[in-house]
Amino acid sequence: MVKTAGTKPLFRDKKRRVWEVDFLRGVAVLAMCFDHFMFDCSHPWSFFSNFFDVENAFAQKLYSFAEWYWKSSWNYVSGFRFWGHAVFIFLFLFIVGMSCAFSRDNARRGALCGVAAFVFTGISFVCKALGFMSHGVIFGILDCIAMSILIVTALDNLTKWNKYVNLYAPLVVGVIIAAFAISKQSWFGVVHDTEFIDEHFLGYIFGTNAFGDDWFGLFPYIGFVFLGMYWGKAAYSKRASLLPRLDGKWNKPFTFVGRHALITYFIHQVIIAGLIIVIGLCMGYSL
Repeated sequence: MVKTAGTKPLFRDKKRRVWEVDFLRGVAVLAMCFDHFMFDCSHPWSFFSNFFDVENAFAQKLYSFAEWYWKSSWNYVSGFRFWGHAVFIFLFLFIVGMSCAFSRDNARRGALCGVAAFVFTGISFVCKALGFMSHGVIFGILDCIAMSILIVTALDNLTKWNKYVNLYAPLVVGVIIAAFAISKQSWFGVVHDTEFIDEHFLGYIFGTNAFGDDWFGLFPYIGFVFLGMYWGKAAYSKRASLLPRLDGKWNKPFTFVGRHALITYFIHQVIIAGLIIVIGLCMGYSL
């Protein structure tokens, strides 16, 4: 474990954290929050029984925008949400890979993320039982991150016998996965099963089949993590910011969210739903 002159590990020392990594992670997490906010706004009847009976120009325009936003998910050519979602997912998982290059205890990080994924899956099925979710989470973003961290770490350990192999192996694997995904058009997603199929269970994990809310099969998404691992090793070999002069108070809201990404992931939906309900009630809507 790399330490500072004191006793704090490098990746826990706020004074030596690479601010742009926390910043970009924060941007990606806030984009996720906006995405989920738009989803909730595109389904106002899930919150308010009289939504279409109350005339409120602001609420109607917000609903129309959110509906347009989500419909753009299916436009592979010019869909705003489709390409925006792809960019921020790439960014988020790329940062996961970079963090693997900084950390000296990725096995622990992967295990903790796996526990969080298990807890979140349980919560999702409680929400499904209560009618708040359609299917629950079978293999979501946390599951994908946990397994990706462990797999990337395994490759890193297997290639430590040579520094050049260790540096370039993640790049080679990431590019191969990306090329395969493009050739098979898996960037554009796979058809989601409308019900859970036992025979497709491994497919849900590896990415050949899809089922559930918040689904992220390993392929092609693990490729982003491999590419991030390479960039973290190549560009941040000294584990220091490349842009120290740009650091300042202006980025603190983003870096704060970036440092607390997991907590934000767990609580953001509750906060979003609470805000929508409170504001809606003030506008005259009823539950």
